[in-house]
Amino acid sequence: MPGKRFTANRVRSERRRRRLLFGLPLALGVLVVGGLAFADVAPTARPVTGAAAPTNWGTVTSQMATNAPTMTSGNVIAANISVSTIKLSSAFSYLSPNGNGMPQWTRTVTAVAPDGMLEVAWQAANSVHVTPVDRRLRRTGPDVVITGAHEIGGLVAFDNGFALLTRVADHNRWGETAAALIRVRNGHIAFAVKLTGAAGHDTAPMLDGKLSWNGSRYAALFTVHGAGGSRNGRWGEKMVYVSDSGQMLSGGHEWNCRGDMGRTLGWSGSWAAYNCYDDGSATGSAMASGDDMVQTGRGSWVTALSAQGPVSSRANSLTWNAAPRWSTDQAVLFFVDSARHTARSVVLTSTPGTANVNVHVAPYGRSALLVTWESVRRGAFTGTHFRLIDLTGRFLTPDLVLTVHVSGPLTVLANGDLVWAFVRQTPVYGHRMHRWPTVTSLFLARLHLSLTVSGLPSPAPTSTAMPTSMPTAMPTAMPTSMPTSVPSLPAAPSTAMGTHF
Repeated sequence: MPGKRFTANRVRSERRRRRLLFGLPLALGVLVVGGLAFADVAPTARPVTGAAAPTNWGTVTSQMATNAPTMTSGNVIAANISVSTIKLSSAFSYLSPNGNGMPQWTRTVTAVAPDGMLEVAWQAANSVHVTPVDRRLRRTGPDVVITGAHEIGGLVAFDNGFALLTRVADHNRWGETAAALIRVRNGHIAFAVKLTGAAGHDTAPMLDGKLSWNGSRYAALFTVHGAGGSRNGRWGEKMVYVSDSGQMLSGGHEWNCRGDMGRTLGWSGSWAAYNCYDDGSATGSAMASGDDMVQTGRGSWVTALSAQGPVSSRANSLTWNAAPRWSTDQAVLFFVDSARHTARSVVLTSTPGTANVNVHVAPYGRSALLVTWESVRRGAFTGTHFRLIDLTGRFLTPDLVLTVHVSGPLTVLANGDLVWAFVRQTPVYGHRMHRWPTVTSLFLARLHLSLTVSGLPSPAPTSTAMPTSMPTAMPTAMPTSMPTSVPSLPAAPSTAMGTHF
């Protein structure tokens, strides 16, 4: 079965190609989809002229994480990790330069569809590949290839395809790319819309993006660069709404969210809930990544950050400030109770000389969270830490330290298992690189957890704050090294399908 490659051209070329395609036999029409036209869309959101003053928010408290009363020396995480190998049809450069030119992990995103099937997005040289995967983490077919796409800003999986936030070529004074949202439905591109352009006087040379879907519309959050008008040359952010048919909708924000430390995006009813985190620096933490946010019920949110200080105050309606306190980045959880207008930071790590980066958080059952982060000392990776906490930030278990790298957000399956994509390479931090290494295999890890207290399985909590059911105990002992890979289908060749961006 051949792969599918989607690309796009300018309007005239697209129209000409469509006329040709309508005359092709149906069998060839499967291999060649008509080109896509991108038109500059006038922004529906107006730039915010002044920072909105926070109201009814008290002092942001900060505390070191403590042990929960139920935690004893017998508390352990029993982990059963299965790993699937995905053979790639193109080379994947798993390291890429960040804003400071230092190596960071090239983002991969795994998303689960309502029917339980998964899509895995990864970056090739001049394209984004989306690989279909079943519940057992095995490839089910060829990649869908978006030629001319750069960076994976976000991915939403559906039963009939996916939506991808990415960057594509654009014409502007800086020669920079534009942010774009592309929806693939039933093997065809349903729409492709640019989210920046001449009409908005903005570009998107990098995304640091988030994409979310609430069942009726998308919210996309990403970095922008002013290309004309009053914001010319300035850096900022943009959050836009897009309908299921690809139409730009009213609402959103522009230029009002300073996010050097990261951004988070979710939904509060029919409106997007997003925040930016700022430590006052020009680029933020060089190794910070993750920026996951989990909703815990009743309007409460938990954000995972890698920061040199706890979140300390609210700058405006969107931005939270962090006060630098440490010489290295540490793992911090930030709890926001929107209903009570209270916020607090819980510091998970505080080891001098050790940087704790790449922090992620995901639901574990109905009343707990799994937090994971990497520790780095003198530029050398010293392990990935896994720890269970309760919804107040108290530790339920000691650290479980593994050599498995987490290079993307943790995806939660219907039974509570956690899945993420990674490469079997030792993380590289602390020095610049002249050549960016590549791999031809990607790995998917599936983590099944159970909590044992003093040697006995812990009963499932009765709280209903978290939507995911508690995983059941697994009899398999936790592996201390990388498990043997589960066989998977080889990568099918990806053949051209469409025209170019």
